[in-house]
Amino acid sequence: MVFSGQLSNGAVDWYISLWQALPSGWTLRGATKSTAGGAYKISYTPTTPIRTTFRTVIGPKFYGAPAMSPAVIGTAQDRRIVINKPAASYITLTGVAVTGYTVPAEPGLEVVLQDLLGSGKWRWLTSVKVDAKGNFRLPVPDNFPSSRTVRVVSRGVPSTAVEVSPTAWVVIKAGLNPKVYAVSASMVPKTYRSGCPVGPSSLRLLTMNYWGFDGLVHKGELILRDAAVQKMITVWTASFNAKFPIRRMQRVDVFGGSDIRAMEADNTSAFNCRQVTGNPYALSPHSYGYAIDINTVENPYLAANNVWYPSNGLSYRNRSWIRAGMLFTNSTPTKSLVGQGYFWGANWSKPDYQHFQPR
Repeated sequence: MVFSGQLSNGAVDWYISLWQALPSGWTLRGATKSTAGGAYKISYTPTTPIRTTFRTVIGPKFYGAPAMSPAVIGTAQDRRIVINKPAASYITLTGVAVTGYTVPAEPGLEVVLQDLLGSGKWRWLTSVKVDAKGNFRLPVPDNFPSSRTVRVVSRGVPSTAVEVSPTAWVVIKAGLNPKVYAVSASMVPKTYRSGCPVGPSSLRLLTMNYWGFDGLVHKGELILRDAAVQKMITVWTASFNAKFPIRRMQRVDVFGGSDIRAMEADNTSAFNCRQVTGNPYALSPHSYGYAIDINTVENPYLAANNVWYPSNGLSYRNRSWIRAGMLFTNSTPTKSLVGQGYFWGANWSKPDYQHFQPR
């Protein structure tokens, strides 16, 4: 709270004191000396919310002062930032956020989410503007597991007016988080057409998390036969827990239904009603929604025409040079799929290291 005024005689260097009316009497709250033209300014910061009367007087005493200002009503509210209690824990990539509100509501106020580093310093994570009701929602990075102490701080206000919330503890755990949805024809415009052995009503969209080559958690999707969904959840739960890396996992429609384009993008996918790549006379097992290809660049495929696909995966024909994302007999996806009754194409005379299909 700032109280300012001017002496009518313009006197300089006169002692001016600020007084607050309390039930016990007038109480001194601050003092200063007048400056050029008799101007003065006195600041006072209450420790609790108040609405009471103030006066300024000449001299150090209230009673018997030679002159005093008219009484003014001073109001101070209990400004604070409140954080809603976080859940005990969250799963990666579920839109984790710190929510809360300001008291009183301060629409347009910028608030900053910070987390505490091991060095004892606070790091800026993100900021938002408070809405019309004083509420805010600050996203927390949730593409990797973490446990962190956070707080919310006001920004863009004088240093004396900065508000800091109490701290909160946010725990994010890595998890597959599988979700299953029905499939419509509009969701598979490039991978399904009339005459395919399986229609959209027998397919499902399975979304889930996976570990990327960058060490972070990403969201993936597979279009599958309905009867294959539970098996795939079992397989990918084990693979996720083992942190087996996946480059990307998108429906082949993203690549215009082209198996070659999808393989060159190192895409992991399942359903695609098409002919076998390299053998236009045979219908691909992927047309039935059960077969799956994994990390297609790291696990290339020798087609019936003796061409290796994809062309950017040729260095991975050397299976003695072990690199991330390659599949072997002891790899978690391989063991899990075989355990679910799948056959691995690496065992064919023309190896298909990326491919698995039911026996």
